[in-house]
Amino acid sequence: MDLESLKDFDVNDIDFTNMGSWPIAGKAIMVAVVFSVVVFLGYYLFIGDQSDSLVAIERTEIQLKKEFEKKQAKAVNLAAYKRQMQTIKDSFQTLLQQLPKADQMAELLDEISYAATGAGCELASASFNDERDAEFYSEKPIQIQVTGGYHQIADFVSRVSRLPRIVTLHDFKISIGDGEVNSSPGEKLLIMNITAKTYRADGEDK
Repeated sequence: MDLESLKDFDVNDIDFTNMGSWPIAGKAIMVAVVFSVVVFLGYYLFIGDQSDSLVAIERTEIQLKKEFEKKQAKAVNLAAYKRQMQTIKDSFQTLLQQLPKADQMAELLDEISYAATGAGCELASASFNDERDAEFYSEKPIQIQVTGGYHQIADFVSRVSRLPRIVTLHDFKISIGDGEVNSSPGEKLLIMNITAKTYRADGEDK
């Protein structure tokens, strides 16, 4: 097909019932049209869907890579995590051993009494209040009243904080009493009311 054949090509001369008689220019145009239609349909029916699938697969690949990197980082630190978890478990067991059991409450009162005597204070009273349940443990408040000088009371608080059992001190109230400290004439006698709390892990017998 040359430029002269395209120049002489007239659409009105085409006989659609006898394509074999078409001029070369008409046949070339028809072939080009058919080829374009085939290419378009092939892309639309096959390549287009596969392109969408490829994009979806690439997105999935990126997501899987991110998940793999996170899991790989955890796997690298797994040994350290296990050691840390064991340390936490050991610390927890140590704390549990410091919580007095129900049959050790009387011993705890004795320890508080010894702390007062050792500090030079007088333990006026010490009594248990009702147990209170928290989320993972129960607390047992102990209402305490001691008398003594300023330094003696401070020593008593220090001794209680060093008891082998877990005991926390709350609600300090100090007032001036009648009389003087026996061991320190001229020093006013102080009265301290304080709440000591000890704890029991859930699951233990009350």
